[in-house]
Amino acid sequence: MLDHASRLLEGLNPAQQEAVSTTEGPVLVVAGPGSGKTRVLTHRIAYLIEERNVSPDQILAVTFTNKAAREMRDRVDRLLTGGSASGLVMGTFHALGVRILRQNPGLVADRLGLLPNFLIYDDGDQLELVKRAVVGIGLDPKQLVPRRMLSRISKAKSLLMTPDEVANEATTYDDELVVRVYREYERVLRGANAVDFDDLLGLPIRLFDEVPALLENYQRRFRYILVDEYQDTNRVQYVLVSALSAHFRNLFVVGDPDQSIYAWRQADIRNILDFEKDYPDAHQIHLELNYRSTARIVQAADRLIRDNTQRIDRRIRTENVEGELIAVRELADQNHEASFVVGEIRRLTVAHGLSGNDVAIMYRTTAQSRVLEEAFRNSDIPYRIVGGVRFYARKEVKDILAVFRLLHNPSDRISLERVLDNLPLGRGFGPKALDTVIEWAAKRRQPILNAFVALVPSVDTEARDQPPAFSGAAKAAAERLGRVFADLIERERSSTLPELFDSVVEQTGYRDTFNEANEEELQRWANVLELRGDLERYDTMEPGAALAAYLEQVALVADVDSMDDDARGQVTLITLHSAKGLEFPVVFITGVEEGLLPISRAVEAEAFDPAPLEE
Repeated sequence: MLDHASRLLEGLNPAQQEAVSTTEGPVLVVAGPGSGKTRVLTHRIAYLIEERNVSPDQILAVTFTNKAAREMRDRVDRLLTGGSASGLVMGTFHALGVRILRQNPGLVADRLGLLPNFLIYDDGDQLELVKRAVVGIGLDPKQLVPRRMLSRISKAKSLLMTPDEVANEATTYDDELVVRVYREYERVLRGANAVDFDDLLGLPIRLFDEVPALLENYQRRFRYILVDEYQDTNRVQYVLVSALSAHFRNLFVVGDPDQSIYAWRQADIRNILDFEKDYPDAHQIHLELNYRSTARIVQAADRLIRDNTQRIDRRIRTENVEGELIAVRELADQNHEASFVVGEIRRLTVAHGLSGNDVAIMYRTTAQSRVLEEAFRNSDIPYRIVGGVRFYARKEVKDILAVFRLLHNPSDRISLERVLDNLPLGRGFGPKALDTVIEWAAKRRQPILNAFVALVPSVDTEARDQPPAFSGAAKAAAERLGRVFADLIERERSSTLPELFDSVVEQTGYRDTFNEANEEELQRWANVLELRGDLERYDTMEPGAALAAYLEQVALVADVDSMDDDARGQVTLITLHSAKGLEFPVVFITGVEEGLLPISRAVEAEAFDPAPLEE
């Protein structure tokens, strides 16, 4: 019988075996597409545990998506003779950042000014916050393009730059506006006891800088660190990994400069290209054998990428069959293109017995999906869009989640305003009345929601001596809000998540806002019910789960994380960025034309730096 080491190396090619068994010191694995890097990562973790007797809780594995983390954990569990890698820390960079912040509530409160129930604001929340920040400094959001401002703030945070540091480098009036908005954005964000995605990485680093003993604890905890998709890490992720691995220096990174596609998210290809400069004793291993694609596809990909200047020289190859020729079709416009794709899919399903879920259509921008959708609808071919409006971002779903978030974090003004604007519960209570309550809450040094509860005489009689002055309608609405939330706060302590959902829908009157005679409204109500189903599934997987844990999971989910593996015969429409790492028997790439792939604005923005264009 094979021993554990032989069993875990069996079936791997020589380069893969070397990557799995080289456990000490810094290691860079340059993994070509389809070369089995996930297999290497999972076998290496199992090898560390079983052959090197490393405790799972001394291993940190950072993945690109939550879905990848779940799949890799399952694979590791199946590889281990004991059946479980309990204690293994595996997840995305953002999940790691949240973990560090949640594990140190005292330091987070003392050093960062955040209470333990802080919320994670998603993209929509952040955009709303930027608009509020623009108004807060006396400017018009329509003139400043809030999304562009948010991008500038995010870029600064990904470079670990504070508003003061951005101000020191400001050279134009536009730069100075960014600084003013950034400062106000941070003020309002902290006032809401919330963080954004960039903070999930930047704040742990700030904690480590201010409390070196905390960093030392994590350095000694994580003896072995593995990072997937290293070519797409940005500055703050690089700093975090470097800090955590500094003590033992057992850093294992896997990536491929040729597959770096996230420069627009501040990913820095130099992190992987300069790995051996950062770690002169690093061991470099190349995975060049492609197991996924036919020979023709591999040869075409290799020829296409070979002239890139910023890369690590290597060739991808395969032992697979030659396969069919890559087909290129030139068509008059996007409508003809969509018609051709639909026709080809019909032909393939008849001629080769393919199902719709065997097929993916990929494109550079989400706007390209509109014409394709129309063609699919007209042809009655079922399809799904990945990277469109996420389920959790749908208005009706966000309305209910706003109540949940407010129960968890009573300082969340953005969620409170959503409740007032969109739920019957908020009728009769306008912006001026809300400003009055906010001022009153500030005087009482309490969260906004608590101030509403305090307006109910039976709940807080002490507050009745000097309540805010309202009109009759606003006064009744304020007390109604206070009574409902006082009850929901109590129910949240003793109810399951589905039970809490039922109470929220009933007490806010949200069901009554949907017209049963309108098909679109019925679909929106179906989305609300799907949210309840999601809560039931989560409650089943995590019995007795707290509301905080569910909200955190919702905030961290990505487009590809929410992809249903069972596509039920649906063709997948997906952007090239979202498609990274996925596999389909049949793939169409649309819009392969000048100005669109690569996109023209990227060409113009990077005219003096060709690196981001090498997609």
